[in-house]
Amino acid sequence: MPLIKPIAEHIRKYKMVSAGETVVVGVSGGPDSMALLHILYRLQETLEIKLVVAHLNHQFRGSEAEADAHFVLNAARRLQLTAFVEARDVPAYSRGRGISPQVAAREVRYNFLDEVAVKTGASKVALGHHADDQAETILLHILRGTGAGGLKGMLPVRDDFYIRPLLAVRRRDIEDYCQRHDLATRQDSSNTKPKYLRNRVRLELLPILEKRYNPNLVESLNRLAEICRDEDDYLEHQAGEVFFRARLSTGGNTICLDAGKLSAVPQALLRRVVRLAWSEICGDQDDLNYRHIEQVLAIINGGGGYRQINLPRGITFKKYYEVLEFTLDREIKEVPFYQYFLKVPGITFIPEVGLSIGAEILPVGEAMEPFVFGSGQVILDYDRLAAPLIVRRRLSGDRFGPLGLDGTVKLKKFFIDHKIPRHQRDCIPLVVSGNDIVWVVGMRPGEKWKVTNNTVNCLRLYIIDYE
Repeated sequence: MPLIKPIAEHIRKYKMVSAGETVVVGVSGGPDSMALLHILYRLQETLEIKLVVAHLNHQFRGSEAEADAHFVLNAARRLQLTAFVEARDVPAYSRGRGISPQVAAREVRYNFLDEVAVKTGASKVALGHHADDQAETILLHILRGTGAGGLKGMLPVRDDFYIRPLLAVRRRDIEDYCQRHDLATRQDSSNTKPKYLRNRVRLELLPILEKRYNPNLVESLNRLAEICRDEDDYLEHQAGEVFFRARLSTGGNTICLDAGKLSAVPQALLRRVVRLAWSEICGDQDDLNYRHIEQVLAIINGGGGYRQINLPRGITFKKYYEVLEFTLDREIKEVPFYQYFLKVPGITFIPEVGLSIGAEILPVGEAMEPFVFGSGQVILDYDRLAAPLIVRRRLSGDRFGPLGLDGTVKLKKFFIDHKIPRHQRDCIPLVVSGNDIVWVVGMRPGEKWKVTNNTVNCLRLYIIDYE
């Protein structure tokens, strides 16, 4: 089937890109990513976008992976596109963190793509996931005992940053596209190894289900994902309202909820409220499984006095009187260098320093005057910021133009002037736009982004502190 028109419509439907944006295209060399690159290249004038190619050698497959890297680099050169081709020791990363090679590869790959976006000023990263990948993902979630949220599968647009233009396209149509356009591709030999669960789902389970039960299974699972996305969005909105109504004024390393305000909440929403509390502490929902949530619900719904259980990541859940308390016990000893894409809007967890930074976009009329805020939050002129924003540890030579100062000073001098002990300076995150420090978190924003009479949209940044 012709792909250009439906993919262009898919991009427009989900507002994946805007005119003038730079898009990083993750290219492995396989049919999916090569077709994605070729299609976006053909659409770049129509969409008014600039493309950058990114390829990561995970160092699992030796010379085969090195050949993939050369292949992608040459493909980018033929299209006269800038390419970032790098190698990272993912096996060592996996061993060092005690996580599976698949999880390690995903973490390192996404960090690499984020870094390329920061270097190039890109505001989007395009990924080659397609409809068959979506069906496999949903089947994997079902096998693992997913909730309704897992049935929505991968999102067409995640965090207004990662986009999946091929998500509605079948694998066979992508392969046909590559053949018709004579696109050379590479094959990853690890994709045929049955030791990986996803491979077994792709090579064994899905073909059996299609042959014996439903020949249109991929389409059916993709429809299910779309329905569940809409329903999950609605339920998340409802749960968010319940969460903020029940939340008590808290600080430090705790989140407290009013048990009385949750007593009549349906269990379907209550599970989501628990996940929201967990996410606000941890920045994500990893490591919180069904069993943990049911333990928390049993305490919430049960009678009696004081109750306490220990959850993963050093979190303790307590119930006393009418208070439900999530507490994070985290000791930060030294701070390695870190760099994260700041979710706007959203919450970005920084495990190295044990806090999160929240972000929301507001019309200027809804934003409070900056002077009423304490040091834990700031209001900035959103339209003067260059996306993407990142949050990172300080670097030698950093300079800062603090609010109220004409010009810049060395960040080191800024800390000295404010009597920040040397051992505490690495614990203070920096929100950065390009090479400019937007906010020395918890201290002062930059002069360039102050709210003025010409401001239309504001960005509110705030600290969720767990120390």
